[in-house]
Amino acid sequence: MMRFLQWLHRWTSLIIIIQVLLWIISGFYFSIAGHHAMSGHHYYKMTHNHTPMQSSQALDWPQLSNQFAGIRDVQLRTVAGTPQYVVEHAKGVSYLDASTGKPWSTTEMMAANLALASYSGPGDIAEITWLTAGSNEVNGWLKPGYRVDIRDDLNTRIYIDAASGAVVEHRNTPWLWADWAFKLHFMDYSGERNFNHLLIVSAGVLTLWFTLSGLILLGRNVVRGDMNPRRKQTYLEFFQAQQKPIASACGGGGTCGLCKVRFKGTAPSATESDRVMLSESELREGLRLSCQHRVCKDNNADLLQTDTRTLTLKLVHNRVLTPSIHELTFLPKNASTFSYQAGQFMQFLIPCEASRGTVILHRNYSFATAPGQPELTFTVRKMPAPDTSCQPGVGSTYLCGMQVGETINAVGPMGDFLLNTAARGERQQVFIGGGAGIAPLRALIQEALEEAEIQAPIQFFYGARNQSELCYVDEFMALQEQQRLQYHPVISEHDATWRGLSGYVHDIAKTWLQTQDTQYLDVYVCGPPAMLAATRAMLDEIGVPPEQVRYDDFGI
Repeated sequence: MMRFLQWLHRWTSLIIIIQVLLWIISGFYFSIAGHHAMSGHHYYKMTHNHTPMQSSQALDWPQLSNQFAGIRDVQLRTVAGTPQYVVEHAKGVSYLDASTGKPWSTTEMMAANLALASYSGPGDIAEITWLTAGSNEVNGWLKPGYRVDIRDDLNTRIYIDAASGAVVEHRNTPWLWADWAFKLHFMDYSGERNFNHLLIVSAGVLTLWFTLSGLILLGRNVVRGDMNPRRKQTYLEFFQAQQKPIASACGGGGTCGLCKVRFKGTAPSATESDRVMLSESELREGLRLSCQHRVCKDNNADLLQTDTRTLTLKLVHNRVLTPSIHELTFLPKNASTFSYQAGQFMQFLIPCEASRGTVILHRNYSFATAPGQPELTFTVRKMPAPDTSCQPGVGSTYLCGMQVGETINAVGPMGDFLLNTAARGERQQVFIGGGAGIAPLRALIQEALEEAEIQAPIQFFYGARNQSELCYVDEFMALQEQQRLQYHPVISEHDATWRGLSGYVHDIAKTWLQTQDTQYLDVYVCGPPAMLAATRAMLDEIGVPPEQVRYDDFGI
């Protein structure tokens, strides 16, 4: 819940910051543009409808009383030189030609004269347009009338009401910019320039929630000691400072799940990251993410893997498997007793000069073969630069560029992405992977094939973008011919030459899994972050028990 609150708080802050910037920009525009730009009255000239000096009206009071019920007010004025009655009565306001007694009618010629009479600029009339229901440039005016376009430097537009002959408004290009500034400033996109509307009330509620959630997160940070300039180290920082072998690939963000430690006695309360990355059984056993807890005298944490060593590895083979993946084979020096388990990884120490920095970089790569060979094999995906402004992956570029005979240091073995030993002979083994996730899955498959308890063929679903990205195809096809493994390569960007499965690997795997009894399956997943997330969601959807699903996250 706290993780979701923090995520929502950040996105809310982005929305509020954007609106604050809009207020600042629009307010700055108002101060520069001035009143005339906001009113559109650059060339507006006030006109006066004088009361006629001589009465030439065709109607008298009794006639008006008979024509309109409930008269409240009667005014006599001139419009374009013609006398006009303005009668306010119970049903509204009516306009009459005082000379004829008929309802007032504004002709196109009269509209042109009225427009020019209210205009003081250098232009002349370019076009007159009849409007049946007002204009969206004049808020609240929905009556028939005319728009008189003036040919000048501001694209002036003058609106004339047909029923009364009144000049409704002047509009021009500066007004249009000011109108948008008003909409952004008032957050009122109806054009009414009103503060009392649903959007701004909702924004107020959102800001109140943002403030309260910020106070909650602030309180949490104070309790955890994050606000203390001399804050305590996390256990991850503590072990790294002691140069103890502990894995981490997310910089302490709690998203990789690699930095597990076991607490003695009473373990600290699990954080949201602990609950997301660790299983219920691991939490009960006192396991926590070391990056999420600070060193405390009341708690004592131990590393899970104490048999790790620092090895010097000599490169003996560098083979290009696909356009983006290299297979690197190393021979460890003075490590005759070194051992590991399939699914584990080594933490490579990338030299400072690779990044032109002063800090050794740590990069994790899984063993690509089951134990039993003197050489150690890894697959490394060369990370390209996302765009021209960024450098390609430092660690992968350095490793893929190594020459035979060169050496590098690595710490390991680490990790617990291992075969599930519970009820192994009763469950079918299913492997789902993509990209560089081939390394641990290949090692696990090799180890599983050596187990005598394995009865049904292993199912291996492997996804790639195209045929050239498929790894170890001949090896897996040979195992399939021996009926020891069912190999399902899936291509997401296929062409006419591809005759196999196409689509997303988790969708293809789902089709097969839905035909099986999920209680008798062990599923292992490794691959890119999007594929991993989609596969885990799919397995949860079809009901594979969580304790029968193991995964390794390569999307760090």
